[in-house]
Amino acid sequence: MPGERPDELGGLGSLAYFRAVALDFDGTLADGGRVAADTLVALRHVRARRVSLILVTGRILDELHHVFPDVDAHVDAVVAENGAVVSTPRGIRRLALPVDVALGEALSAKGIPWRGGQVLLACSGADEPAVLEEIRGLGLDCQLVRNRGELMVLPAGVTKGTGLFEALGDLGLSHHNTIGVGDAENDHSLLETCELGVAVANAVDGLRAHADVVLAERDGAGVAALLRGGLLAGRDHVYPRRWQITLGTDDDGRPVALPASQINVIVAGGTGEGKSYLAGLMAEQLVGLGYSLFVFDPEGDHVGLGQLRGVLVVDARHETEPGGVVQLLRHRYATVVVDLSGLGPDEQAVYVERLPVEIEAQRTVTGLPQWVLLEEAHGPLGREGGGLGVFDPAAKGYLLVTWRPEELSAEAVAGADALIALGSPEPSPGLVDVTAAVADAPRADIARLLAGSTPGRAVLAWRHHPRRAVAFTLGGRATPHLRHDHKYATAGVDVARRFHFRTVPDTATGFIATNLAALEAELAHCDPGVLRHHCPNRDFSRWIRGVFHDDALAERVAKAEDSVTATSPEAVVEAARVSLVAALQARRPH
Repeated sequence: MPGERPDELGGLGSLAYFRAVALDFDGTLADGGRVAADTLVALRHVRARRVSLILVTGRILDELHHVFPDVDAHVDAVVAENGAVVSTPRGIRRLALPVDVALGEALSAKGIPWRGGQVLLACSGADEPAVLEEIRGLGLDCQLVRNRGELMVLPAGVTKGTGLFEALGDLGLSHHNTIGVGDAENDHSLLETCELGVAVANAVDGLRAHADVVLAERDGAGVAALLRGGLLAGRDHVYPRRWQITLGTDDDGRPVALPASQINVIVAGGTGEGKSYLAGLMAEQLVGLGYSLFVFDPEGDHVGLGQLRGVLVVDARHETEPGGVVQLLRHRYATVVVDLSGLGPDEQAVYVERLPVEIEAQRTVTGLPQWVLLEEAHGPLGREGGGLGVFDPAAKGYLLVTWRPEELSAEAVAGADALIALGSPEPSPGLVDVTAAVADAPRADIARLLAGSTPGRAVLAWRHHPRRAVAFTLGGRATPHLRHDHKYATAGVDVARRFHFRTVPDTATGFIATNLAALEAELAHCDPGVLRHHCPNRDFSRWIRGVFHDDALAERVAKAEDSVTATSPEAVVEAARVSLVAALQARRPH
């Protein structure tokens, strides 16, 4: 067809972050009530690429159909009357009660012309003083909204933003995957509701000043350029200040923040240095901003997020179908935490292998979840991991947590926009290497920065600011960080951190503890030589402190260990056995 570009039918490749575009009509999509032919071509092709279009206008629905009769053929939904009425293929619904008919009668009595919609009352902006006087006289709870030379009277609280929110809900989409485009005063709420707010070149000064992006072209030509451009395709990124998460504060007390969307982040550091704490800090802020998350939680670290509104914690032991878990994102719960800690390592691997396919299919259709938080990411996204087939760094929204960053695949590291390394007196060489790569900084500089970061501190490397890695103090959490609750009981730690029992004279018994329950069971029945071998070196308490980070339990166990030497008589060894088992039993909730 005339006006079509050969590349427009080719699609976007892997679908980008934005799934919807919300467009004002007059002065944005249309010029003088007319939509140009080339703009309609752009609309048609962007919808063919599975991006939804919502028209958001101050016009009364009947008046819109008069000037744009085939509007429903070009968009997926219409928000009319400045947010008061929503029209989708399912029908038309009012989002507020109509403005009191007494106001129209009073204006008619004064000879002031007006038009009534299903909810609003519209007239000339020149009549604003008289309209305001009548509203006050009648004691109505109304708001006046200007749209260049027009004036709209609406129920309090109704805006283009509130109407768009409802329309997106009807379509199963999120405002965080939406670009809003406008030109006039009544478009402020439209732009602020969306993840990205865009003003056309002919927009009023106030809107241009607050928009995240100002287009070079006017009205429909600007819209067509946006729909064909890099923002919608995912080649370009803009990070609005209103959608940010705060990680902590730097040494000068200034906040250290990251964009809340359109990035991939790696959180890395040694065992017990705060990786899951920081990931939870980020997750709870994202939940608070209204983003949707899917959290893979192999150790039960993030079940505390269930205290937040809209977060559901699912125990993988009782939910065997990953597809059913993912479907929860489209219904009542915006964020789902899958607690895998009740499964053994092999069962976890099978579960994690199946879930990514379901998640990516859901993201392709709806954009949800905007974030996937994956603990122990070096497993599925390691060099040999099974998740590489569905991991798409270009789609953004991956929060990868690992204590082995050097084992992540090259694709995962290259796709990271930011890396947060937790403080340690002796950072691992792998952590230094990967942080330096993301920071685009000399390895020696990163090593010094990491070595100078104590527990509770971290270093942020962001590709957007190369060679400017910054050290900061972690911020506070709103929800509890729960340390490996299920692992204490039945789930197993990974192979490298299991306890191998030995007996005098330093001989392997063949028994291995994968968790505290297994440790307790073996201590209750092991040969006395096992205690004579391990207790003098405090092997049990060191394992508890190093793997489970339970200092209080480690201290109780250490007291029992201190009573045993390599030559202790059997009575002393048996008394220590009783004390060790009692200390481990005392950890259980009653």
